[in-house]
Formats: sequence, structure tokens, C-alpha cells
Amino acid sequence: MNDDLISRQAAIEAIEKLYLPLKKGETAEEEINRVAWRCALNCAEQIVGNLPTIDAVPNEKFTDKEKRIFLAAMGRELDICKEVDQEFPAREAYEDTLESVCREITRKVKGALWT
Repeated sequence: MNDDLISRQAAIEAIEKLYLPLKKGETAEEEINRVAWRCALNCAEQIVGNLPTIDAVPNEKFTDKEKRIFLAAMGRELDICKEVDQEFPAREAYEDTLESVCREITRKVKGALWT
């Protein structure tokens, strides 16, 4: 499942760009195709417009057990990152160490999901 967040209005506007313009002197078959295309696009707009907002999805909290498992896994990962950083030190001062990235991931997850 993909949880990309997009703007409902932006999706509708993107669909609207697909509408075929009315052509002068179009054949009956072309008009039928254009009208069918417009109906399909109208349906797509309605579907997008009726999708639930992200707020409608319940926000599940981590259990204490899940928190402990995550922190233990990140602790093991931090140890590995430290070893790799020692074996292959950053070449430039501006380069992030794996250890610092690992700590940032832990901080962000805790901040986003545990508060």
C-alpha cells in the first residue's frame, strides 16, 4: 500500500487538463468519443473528490512492546553504523556520519509517532 499524500484539488486539476476541447465540424463519432471521455473524467473527479482525507485514517500508537523492539533494533543499527564510521571515516567535514543519520532517524520517529 502506498501512503503518498497528495492534494485532492491538484489531482482534480490534473484530470481537468485531460478534457478534450470541442472541435468545429467534428464527426458524430468524434463527438461521442469526446462525450464518453468527458464522462469518464467526471467519474474520476468524483472518485478523487470522495476519497477520505488522511485525517479519517485512525492514528495508531505504538505499544510499549513495539517501542522497545524499535529502540533495540535502532540500538543494534547504531552500533553497526559506529563500526562502519570507524572503518570508513567521512572524507569531508560536511558529510554526515552513519551514526548521526541513525540518531536522526530515531529522533524523528520518536517525535512523529510517540508524542
